Amino acid sequence: MDRHWKLICKLKDVPLDGVRRVPRGLAWQELPGVALYRTGEASVQAVLECCGVEARLSHARRYSVKVEGTKVYLDLEELSAPASMAEAALAGQAGVATSLVAYCY
Repeated sequence: MDRHWKLICKLKDVPLDGVRRVPRGLAWQELPGVALYRTGEASVQAVLECCGVEARLSHARRYSVKVEGTKVYLDLEELSAPASMAEAALAGQAGVATSLVAYCY
């Protein structure tokens, strides 16, 4: 399966001693973002942002990252997919919205 990569930032935009936050979803959705952090000079990891938890130490969902030269990419399909059952329900992928609509008619 081919991956579709989304350019996120330049490698220099991810601090060696910090985290760069990548928002997910639409502005009104208030979804947790993805935390990018460097594990080396040209190595980047990505995890689902967790409130009050150091991202790189958490067991949160991990995202595929590709570093090509000075550019950092995330897998667009992974980035767009719901990160939890609650997000899936809000997006209508868990059948919740469809069931509610069926009962309204």
